[in-house]
Amino acid sequence: MNLSHFVNKALVFLNPEKATYWHTITRCAIDSKPNQLGRYYLNFESKLNYPEKMDSNGIPFWKTDNEPYFHHPIVIAQYALGIFEHLYQKNFSDKELEKKFLLQAEWLKNNFVENDCGKIWNIYYDIPLYGIKKPWYSALAQGEAVSVLTRSYLLTKDESYLSLAEDAIEPFFIDVSKGGLLAYFNSLPIYEEYPSKIKTVGVLNGFIFSLFGLYDLQITIQSKKSTELFQQGIDSLKKLLPYYDTGYWARYYLFDYPKEYVASFTYISIMYEQLKSLYYLTGEKIFLDYSLKWENYAHNRINKLRALLKKIFYANTLKK
Repeated sequence: MNLSHFVNKALVFLNPEKATYWHTITRCAIDSKPNQLGRYYLNFESKLNYPEKMDSNGIPFWKTDNEPYFHHPIVIAQYALGIFEHLYQKNFSDKELEKKFLLQAEWLKNNFVENDCGKIWNIYYDIPLYGIKKPWYSALAQGEAVSVLTRSYLLTKDESYLSLAEDAIEPFFIDVSKGGLLAYFNSLPIYEEYPSKIKTVGVLNGFIFSLFGLYDLQITIQSKKSTELFQQGIDSLKKLLPYYDTGYWARYYLFDYPKEYVASFTYISIMYEQLKSLYYLTGEKIFLDYSLKWENYAHNRINKLRALLKKIFYANTLKK
């Protein structure tokens, strides 16, 4: 993590309104269970104004400190969902926004890689802490791509988007050890944002974003596979939530449990908004209970300071 990135994450604890593009908080955008596919479950309107480099076709580029610019599927999917939110707010009347959205979907359709597990979108940087080497792929990317593809079908009725979305969830059935995205924590399944063969990482927000994609496919075509995967994920998440709770804040992941690598202010905020959305999607009260608990943590000044100090101290102990 570069210094400016870390400093911004720390400052967001103190002043969330000053967050940069990468750390804005996306709030729950629904207040009831949808009966058909429509608005995304978090309000991604802040993701429309992309601050980095774009290619000549209007597709975002992304880079790390040590890698050249490349097309990152998570960045592209979130940018697309930001466009879709503005399109939704304009009642789907803005044809320029629709064109921009569908350009991102077309990039997904034209740039997947097919491996033994399914159709995937690769990410091109190493993560030594998790033993991950490029190229690799992510349940978060797969899930958000499915959310974009299903909404592209909603706009166009082009079934090739749905066919690709169905192929994109196949890795959720396959263990990380065999090249897929399914891992376990205390025998409970998790769809991995970071599929490490060292041990389960279990980043919570990435797991939930993958569930949103599975729900989108389920509600669009009543896919048996997505329904099975979504229900497995929901049943598991209900049992996993206590492991993420520290009593004053929420863990970002389970990689080094029971140590407390707590979430940043941005991520605990996104997580309680995600859980609120899951409550509306499923009716499971445990998600609302944890959402309200973590929201209370995040608005308690003592808890916030404790989490910030814990994060600063613990970040310095991680092996890069």
